[in-house]
Amino acid sequence: MTAFQGQARSTLAHFRCHPPSFWTVWIARFAVIFLFSLPTVSVARTDFDRIEQLAVAEYGQTAATTVKAWRDLIEKNKTQPNQTKLERVNHFFNDHISYAEDEAVWGVEDYWATPLELLGKGRGDCEDYAIAKYISLLLMDVPVQKLRLVYVRARMGSGTIAHMVLSYFEDPTSDPLILDNLTDSIFPAKRRSDLFPIFSFSHEGLWVGGERGPSGNPSARLSRWRDVLRRMRSEGISPSLTQISPRLQPFSGKQKSRLASRNKAKSQSSAQVTVKQKASSNTKIIASNKMKSTKTKAKTAKYPPPSRKIAKR
Repeated sequence: MTAFQGQARSTLAHFRCHPPSFWTVWIARFAVIFLFSLPTVSVARTDFDRIEQLAVAEYGQTAATTVKAWRDLIEKNKTQPNQTKLERVNHFFNDHISYAEDEAVWGVEDYWATPLELLGKGRGDCEDYAIAKYISLLLMDVPVQKLRLVYVRARMGSGTIAHMVLSYFEDPTSDPLILDNLTDSIFPAKRRSDLFPIFSFSHEGLWVGGERGPSGNPSARLSRWRDVLRRMRSEGISPSLTQISPRLQPFSGKQKSRLASRNKAKSQSSAQVTVKQKASSNTKIIASNKMKSTKTKAKTAKYPPPSRKIAKR
């Protein structure tokens, strides 16, 4: 993860309005490229007693106190409105965690920490903040459909850096709210003109923005996501995902069979159309070549235009 400057918070203190069309297009045009390929989290109760014991054993009493405060945050705010939950979770992690690169905390270039690991160390990077906030809100019964971890490019000075934030959708077509470790304020996405979304993901799948391609390897990042979920389960962190929309449930055997037959028929039909189009195209090319051969050969040859330089982003 690219290093953040020490003055990151002050740099993003002022926000300029961004044309709504950018984030609106991103929301409207994202395409689900896979569903249910990620491991599901058990609906078993999260074992906070075990988590506190692990905190004491692995990180000491100070870490256990922080974990206890996290537990109180979750248990005391489950009945609050979602907006209140967002604000309190955002403030909690921004106040209790100091930003640090993975190299300094874990001795590796890129590591996704569990909430326990983050609270135990007291330090982490943007991905750790975003994941901890996401899990916390799930534990506070915020529906999983409303939350997505978003990999973005964040404008810093004259360039951009890799960054991750958490987004909250009140409904599928609404402008999402952005929870960011760089600011305690929660702004709608259209006001975050400094952020350029690349792809987003959750327990339900991975979404890729229609306007910009990923600047990283999604498969590699999802392997880290699967790994952090596995480690959370071993620590006793198991948010309930019972509120998953029925329309997104996995296909039954009969549904899969009907879908496969339908896709096969479409593929065969498409192949037949393609063959006809190629035959028609070849006929036109032959006729065109015959006409060109009758014209004078004395004309000056035309060269293709010079290649355009692609601006670096």
